[in-house]
Amino acid sequence: MNVAIYLRKSREEDNETREETLARHERILLDYCNNNDLIIKQIYKEVVSGESIANRPQMQLLLDDVKNNLYDGVVCVELERLSRGNQIDQAEILEIFKKTKTKIYTLNKIFDLSSEDELDEEFFEFGLFMSRREYKVIRRRLIRGRRQAQKEGYFIGSILPFGYSKEKQGKGYVLIPNEQSKIVQLIFDKYVNENLSSQQICDYLNNLGIKSQKLDKWNTTAVRKVLRNITYTGIIQADTEKEIKLFYDGKHEPIISDELFTQAQNKLKSLSTKKKKNCPLQNPLATLCKCHYCGSTMRRIVTKKVNYPMLRCRTKDCPNMSASLYDIEIKTIEELEKKIKDFKFFIENYSDEISNKKKKINDEIELINKEINKKEKMIDKCCEMLEEGIYTKEKYLTRVNILDNDLKALKSTLNDLKQTNFDESDNIIKTIPKLELVLKEYWNLDAEQKNKILKTIINKVIYKKDTRKVRNEPDIFDVELDIKFI
Repeated sequence: MNVAIYLRKSREEDNETREETLARHERILLDYCNNNDLIIKQIYKEVVSGESIANRPQMQLLLDDVKNNLYDGVVCVELERLSRGNQIDQAEILEIFKKTKTKIYTLNKIFDLSSEDELDEEFFEFGLFMSRREYKVIRRRLIRGRRQAQKEGYFIGSILPFGYSKEKQGKGYVLIPNEQSKIVQLIFDKYVNENLSSQQICDYLNNLGIKSQKLDKWNTTAVRKVLRNITYTGIIQADTEKEIKLFYDGKHEPIISDELFTQAQNKLKSLSTKKKKNCPLQNPLATLCKCHYCGSTMRRIVTKKVNYPMLRCRTKDCPNMSASLYDIEIKTIEELEKKIKDFKFFIENYSDEISNKKKKINDEIELINKEINKKEKMIDKCCEMLEEGIYTKEKYLTRVNILDNDLKALKSTLNDLKQTNFDESDNIIKTIPKLELVLKEYWNLDAEQKNKILKTIINKVIYKKDTRKVRNEPDIFDVELDIKFI
């Protein structure tokens, strides 16, 4: 049997580095394959974070190779390594492995999704469902812990702000200004006091050979990121949900004064790109289309050489190439049509299973509520027996303590069950009609109306182009949509 090995570090394994975890799992799976006469053709190591398939390039390569029937099976430590992502991802994995009759080997079980009795398929689906539920419980606990640490002034981000290092102090990590903090001060001083533009600051830093945080050269996006970062004033910006911003006093030393930071924000605000008064919007993708490489908003331009509107990245020396605005607009709508097809496929094939899972959760909640009621009555009974002198105080306390612990455990489980998120399927069902309405009306609208209607359903359009257009040939570029769910 020709197989591939897939390795991915789970985010809750914080006692090991990613490399240590992958190396340990690789040794385990190599032994497993050797003991089971499995011939290893390829090893896929996921070295980036991400639960969804879209954020895991090695998983994408693996699924493409499985589609091409390159392997008889795929080996992983446990089923959860394949996916703890959303239900659409899980449905895609199931469909690919089922159609290609590719087996999934784990240390505990072999899954044959093409089996006629469908038992393995049920085990697979339930295993992924439970792993997703477990992941959400763990994630909620992590978020609560992170939020509390931020309230206390600790830094919990994985990417350090430029100009800071970190060290462990007490219960968490505290930011410590490093030698790059002088560059941060220089950027603010040049921008506010010397009135240089973002591009002029880029040129100044690049001429001095000063490197940015991620790239060898500075670009305007990196400069503005520094200028907008409130962390430099001694503030911790908390993880946010639904665009609500929370700020706490940090334990770290500020690099920039509040006054200088405010002056920088006022200047940034005054220079922000706005549509001229009485001038109609001409770009239906305005503020929506973002560069794949640097994250900047793509800008509409018309040059003398090309007499039709183009979209170009505004960052100097960015490798992303420009393309026709109209072509990008068409591609965006085509991707929207594909999204609707994917959502409909998911609903048609998995809505019954989701309903069954909901029923199981509700049945489990009912059972736990009955058990909680029973434990509470037992505690009341203990009180009566203490009052009647049947229980001594010591026996009463011992018994009630046991019941209390049981009650806490039951209530914790109940809370987790109640927070089980089935919104993905519900949200998809609600979102499909809105997407269809946009497609129906889109080409009848002007640019400004198109822009408004797209913003109701799309967070951003990520654009990427690596090769120049060949004359008389269609332009080649990629567009990825970030959809807003209702």
